[in-house]
Amino acid sequence: MMLDAGEKAAPAGPPTLPWPIIIVSFNRPEYLRRLCDSLRAQQRVRLNEANIHLLQDGAQSPRSGVQYADPRDIEACIAVFRAAFPAGQVHAATDNLGIAMNMLRAERLAFQALRAPGAYFFEDDLELGPVYLAVMEQLRMRFRGHPKLGYFAAYGDHRRGSDRAAPRLVPLEHHWGFGLKRACWLAMQPWLRPFHQVYAEVDYQARPHLRIVELYGDREVSSMSSSQDVAKTMACAELGFARVNTDVCYARYIGEVGQSFRPATFEKLGYQAMRAETRMPDRPPPVTAEALAAIAEAKRAACAAHRRERYEQELAEMRRTMFNPDRPATREEVAWLWRLLMDRLPDEGVFEKMVGKRTVRQARRQLLRHREAQGKGGYLA
Repeated sequence: MMLDAGEKAAPAGPPTLPWPIIIVSFNRPEYLRRLCDSLRAQQRVRLNEANIHLLQDGAQSPRSGVQYADPRDIEACIAVFRAAFPAGQVHAATDNLGIAMNMLRAERLAFQALRAPGAYFFEDDLELGPVYLAVMEQLRMRFRGHPKLGYFAAYGDHRRGSDRAAPRLVPLEHHWGFGLKRACWLAMQPWLRPFHQVYAEVDYQARPHLRIVELYGDREVSSMSSSQDVAKTMACAELGFARVNTDVCYARYIGEVGQSFRPATFEKLGYQAMRAETRMPDRPPPVTAEALAAIAEAKRAACAAHRRERYEQELAEMRRTMFNPDRPATREEVAWLWRLLMDRLPDEGVFEKMVGKRTVRQARRQLLRHREAQGKGGYLA
């Protein structure tokens, strides 16, 4: 349309986010409300509500029957999201999946169902400053020509000194409020498959730490942590993908109470004093292939050094106090289970059926469901 003389064109609005926003939620509606409010308050970008997704976990485990949340909190989380984003998409799990499998469900939504080239992922414990997504978009554009960039975030490092006018790129630690590229996610899946197999078999809160740590025995890198975030960190390290953050804080971590933190730890680490920068940087972080490669290589070298120099010793120490419940049961272990739960030894036929043929977990579950064991101790089925 032609403009008449003296008529001015309407100013272009802020760009719409091209990547989906995925929110992973469980049972903290007040935290979720703060995240959603901060998303709605974003400046310099336009949100596409139809491309904002809530991956809501359920309350009760289908594996153990344990109820990990009040169903009313689950319903409250969905209500908070719908109030904030009426056109958003709710993906509510019927059962409790745990963070590892709910996050995998979120990633599959982004990269398999939506086939997005990348996505922004948030849990409910990050409160964004007003330019968080604008900074993330600035980074996304600058990372386009770097295929070995995997994860990036802008929540910053509150322990570092920084120049608010000229942020720098630093290694990413926690996977909070991050962008993830599809190419990196696809590359990680074969590496992560054994970890996801374990996470899918058990309640995440009761995951077998030793069994998961033992999976690093065949890898070039290792960790003594069993979390899903650490497994992804190790995958990126071995595959050579960089994970980067800004040193300036453009968001504030608020997860004082949750899976990983308690108030004392939260305060000890200084998160109560964390503040989000409210202005765009005068000079965006410099991005070079050499800088990204250096960050990726430093992480790979540190994790590989752990595997060479410390893993076997620390694993031996771990085995002194922890056990892998998913290895074949020995005769001694079957006997001890019967002594503890049944006050007697089983018939020889029980040994024949269990020893070397059932895992310790399977033998324990079978015995806990036995009517005699329940009658003796009031054990739950």
